[in-house]
Amino acid sequence: MSDRSRPLTNPVSVAHEVVGTGEDFGVRTPPVPLRGKASVEAVAARHARGELGSAEAVAAVDPNELERALTPTADTSGLEAVVHGFGVSPGTACGGLVFSAEAAVAARANGLDPVLVLPESSPDDLPGLLAAAAVVTERGGQTTHSAVVARALGRPAVAGLVDGVVLDDAERLRGARGDVLVPGDVVTVDGSTGTVYRGRPAEPLVGGHGDAELLGWLDHVLADLPGLAVKVNADSAGAAALGRVLGATGVGLCRVEHLFLGERRALLERVLIARPGPELTEGLADVRDVLRSEFTDLFTTMDGLDVAVRLLDPPRHEFLPDPASTTDPGVRSVLSRLREHNPMLGVRGVRLGILVPALTVAQVQALVDAVLAVRRSGHDPRPELLVPMVSTPDEVDVVRDLLTDVCAHAGTSARELSITIGAMVETPRAALLAGRLAERVDALSLGTNDLTALVWGLSRDDADRHLLPAYRDLGLVEHSPFERLDLDGVGAVIRQVVRDARAVRPDIRIGVCGEQAAESSAVRFLAEVGVDHISCAAPRVPLARLLAARHGLPSGGEGVR
Repeated sequence: MSDRSRPLTNPVSVAHEVVGTGEDFGVRTPPVPLRGKASVEAVAARHARGELGSAEAVAAVDPNELERALTPTADTSGLEAVVHGFGVSPGTACGGLVFSAEAAVAARANGLDPVLVLPESSPDDLPGLLAAAAVVTERGGQTTHSAVVARALGRPAVAGLVDGVVLDDAERLRGARGDVLVPGDVVTVDGSTGTVYRGRPAEPLVGGHGDAELLGWLDHVLADLPGLAVKVNADSAGAAALGRVLGATGVGLCRVEHLFLGERRALLERVLIARPGPELTEGLADVRDVLRSEFTDLFTTMDGLDVAVRLLDPPRHEFLPDPASTTDPGVRSVLSRLREHNPMLGVRGVRLGILVPALTVAQVQALVDAVLAVRRSGHDPRPELLVPMVSTPDEVDVVRDLLTDVCAHAGTSARELSITIGAMVETPRAALLAGRLAERVDALSLGTNDLTALVWGLSRDDADRHLLPAYRDLGLVEHSPFERLDLDGVGAVIRQVVRDARAVRPDIRIGVCGEQAAESSAVRFLAEVGVDHISCAAPRVPLARLLAARHGLPSGGEGVR
């Protein structure tokens, strides 16, 4: 009998291996369920002994225990909680407090594990985020800059403090009871619960996503089971390589703006404020060179797998300095003109690409050059150009025409290079026009972060701090829609998008790349409505694959906790 047709063993008895009982001594005590890595290893052992088929083993692995096994954890029961916020990237880390990106970099260079605390993060803080063992930001939520970067790196992070404040000098963190933490104070950050503790746990951290043996077994049992495909959100060849090792079937989202974080921010800033002329031409050449190199590495790493590259989608304020920071009247005038009251709904995504077409051309040229170079090296690049923040199908046509012109100038065509075009469905209008979009693109990618914000009319960075916690306390909402996909509202929009797009083009590829996509209820829902793939940060790929496979089983993987 095959794995898929065998009746499933009682999952509770499989997952909850007995650590020990008192029966040998005449005393009956309940069995102690294994947790984290031990729980998953117990299932793996029964699978290795032939007691479980692959489908049974997948149904028996508790997703919560797998997540514990793949993220560092510690016993914090003896520590004092100082501040609480929202856990936006799971895991636990310990280290000394620092209050600037520069201090985090210096601490790492000295062999220390810094915990970076900021009022909020910006693209300039990337070197500090890379150096930090954990990140805490007073403001923000699930989709804030530091949270996205931390999840991609597999680092614990807490955002949107509900009882903590970074004081005005930005060098102290005050907790609810008036406790003040200063640079060098050792803390433990639990990014799963959103808690910052004073001190270090008595026992060392356990777990982590680098357990090759456990991941190898998981990959083996998942290999032939049905379920949604899982891709990786990757902004570098390194992140893509990790995702591929963890079983991702491609890159579902490469965010071009993330390639200009940190020191590279100045390159994009130069282009955004330059007037037509030599300054803009030189700036665009620098942008093109950076992207050509990055895309070449990315396509080579993902040889033979799809890579979706999203055109620049930064709210401009993230890459522009404050007008007050410059003494040049001309620059100050430009910055004042570009400043927006609501940049998240302003000139971003394809809107920026249309108003500054030379910037779109530079990105497309880099993509085409990289594809040609990777093909010459004997590899098989499979690029998809994603158009973000679409509101009207005509915007996609503008980008397609630019792609056609760039390819023609290079003596080729998008068809010859197998470059496909996809539209991001993030605005309600794009969702309502999904059928018309499907007539003009090869794929749709539902960006549930922006889609959730716009369907709910909420600020992605502010709602999780005060409004949604108050609503939870009042019983008006059960979960933050940025943490768990809103199946009633946003889910209804997704269902309509899939229905309308497939009615026009049954073979159109449809994926979801929002932060909620790898959560259990979202995976079940997205599989039911007919989405082809989900995409998430590399450290969450194994969990997403498990959830997808469980929901693909005849039983739906139900009953396993």
